[in-house]
Amino acid sequence: MSEETTEDVGGEAKLVRIVLIEDHADFRESVSMVLEQRGNYECVGEFSNMEDALEEFRGGLETDLVLSDLGLPGMSGIDGIRQIREILPLVQVLVLTAFTDKAKVFAALEAGAHGYLVKAGSATRLISTLEEVLAGGTPLDPKIAGMILQTFRQISPVTEGEALSEREREVLQLSAKGLTRQEIADALGISQYTVTDYIKRSFDKLHVRNLPAAVSEAIRRGFLDLS
Repeated sequence: MSEETTEDVGGEAKLVRIVLIEDHADFRESVSMVLEQRGNYECVGEFSNMEDALEEFRGGLETDLVLSDLGLPGMSGIDGIRQIREILPLVQVLVLTAFTDKAKVFAALEAGAHGYLVKAGSATRLISTLEEVLAGGTPLDPKIAGMILQTFRQISPVTEGEALSEREREVLQLSAKGLTRQEIADALGISQYTVTDYIKRSFDKLHVRNLPAAVSEAIRRGFLDLS
């Protein structure tokens, strides 16, 4: 697709640029087809391994969102996510994988993934998850949320200063459900700036740097229940 197609003649909203990193050609092509048919997405790069994608990113390839598998030949998706976030810190990364084991889930979130979706989901679920991520949400596949809840039932000892307040838990709970900060503000009757403040406080108490990691850590400590 030429650069001219990323924005219409009237100067309206640009297409959302997406890079796919997936080693199974058939699945990669099917995802690309779903996105292209949607009309407001443009696949600007498709790669079968992380190394080639990183080389293009370093060479100047621009994108709005990276959709990546974890089980890739050569460099793993988890290691790749860390490097993508270093090269393109403003780009959002969504994991699309068959892996649902706790180690890979938490490793991906800690590496900086903005969401985690299991491949078995429908095309509709993929599109809605992309929209949630682009709107500032932190979507976790229902299977992943349930797995995290069942796996981390034990509450880690925390000092009173590290315990989340009721409002901080509410904000994280709604974030985990994919709501944007404005939607959370509307639901709780507070301003978007106050929502941001609660999120920052949660980061400090949980010793994390992004929303997915905050949600997973809050679940691990027993502060959130997504059942």
